[in-house]
Amino acid sequence: MILLKITTGFVIQKFDTDRQDWVDQSFIASDEVEYETEDGEPVNVTDFLDRVVSKKEPYLPYEMVQP
Repeated sequence: MILLKITTGFVIQKFDTDRQDWVDQSFIASDEVEYETEDGEPVNVTDFLDRVVSKKEPYLPYEMVQP
């Protein structure tokens, strides 16, 4: 079963008016997350962790691409 983790957060982007281009961005993830199936059905965290062998949430770093 594929479960989706949806993390609330923010993106801060910097625009350089001299270069007329985006020069940087930061991604800030909060601790607020939701889980759901690929069909959009909500899944609570306990049900998610019941499907993980270690019973701990696996970590996956955010791979954001800079300009």
